[in-house]
Amino acid sequence: MKSLSAGIVFAHLCATWFMIGLIWTIHTVHYPLFADVGSATYTTFQLHHVERIGRLLLVPWGVEGLTALIILISVWRSKDRGLYVPVLVGSIAMGVVLIVSGFFSAPAHADLADGFDAAVHARLMKADLVRTIAWTIRGLTALWIAAVLWRRTSSSNR
Repeated sequence: MKSLSAGIVFAHLCATWFMIGLIWTIHTVHYPLFADVGSATYTTFQLHHVERIGRLLLVPWGVEGLTALIILISVWRSKDRGLYVPVLVGSIAMGVVLIVSGFFSAPAHADLADGFDAAVHARLMKADLVRTIAWTIRGLTALWIAAVLWRRTSSSNR
C-alpha cells in the first residue's frame, strides 16, 4: 500500500507501545503509591505528578494520535478491507482512552488536587484500569496493522 508508509506505521507502533508501557507503569506503580504519600505532602505530590506525567506523554501521545489519524484516513480512502478491522478496533480503543481520560481521570486528578481522598482514588484506579486495557488493545491493533503490511511487503518481494 503506497499511501500508508512503513515510517508512519513504525512511528505509530513505537508511540503506542511507549504509551502502553507508561500507562501500565502508572497503573501498577505510581497510582497505587498515591495512598502512601501522606497528607502533609500529598497536594504537592499530586501537582508534580500531573505536571511531569503531562510533559512525558505529550509528544508520544501526540505522535500516536496523529499517526493513528493518518492510518485511519489512508485505510478509509484506499478502501483496504484487510486493515478495516484493526483500524476500527484501534480507533474505538482510542475513543475509550480519550473518554476515560477526559471524563474520569482528569476530573479525579482535579478532585485529588486538594488532598488525598480514598473514594476518589478508588474511582481513579477503576477508570485507569479501563484506560490501560484500552491502550493495550491499541497496541495489539498497531502490531496487527504492522504485521499485515509486513506480510504484504514480504510476499510482494518474492
